[in-house]
Amino acid sequence: MEFRIIKKFPSNKDFNRLFSSVGWGNRDNKKINQNRQNSVFGVSVYLDNKIVGMARVVGDGCYYTVYDVVVHKNFQGQGIGRIVMNEIVKWYKTIEDDDSYLYLGASKGKENFYEKFGFVSRPYGEIGSGMKYDPDYLKSK
Repeated sequence: MEFRIIKKFPSNKDFNRLFSSVGWGNRDNKKINQNRQNSVFGVSVYLDNKIVGMARVVGDGCYYTVYDVVVHKNFQGQGIGRIVMNEIVKWYKTIEDDDSYLYLGASKGKENFYEKFGFVSRPYGEIGSGMKYDPDYLKSK
């Protein structure tokens, strides 16, 4: 199998094809276009002209966050996630300086995968835990 790596955000159709394959549903075109516009780097992986993996990075020149790391359900375990993450790390190394940081929010149980690329779980040293806003949290208190 020879994968074709394209360093850009996929088409809306391909984006939703991947999301649907892993049970994440579909995003409407307006949101996908906004995702594309707000991304500073994207990588898509194809096999026989069909998308099998992708990821994107959102950033402001100092802080960058990896989003939407997804591999088509029929192609998981074949190294596509590794390809995507290697491309992101290679890209980041071209812009990295003393005042830039690359983050991601790993799904539970996937932390070991990302550690292979130099990511560390938080809290780590002086860095606190990563957190997500949840409006229902306060209601449960």
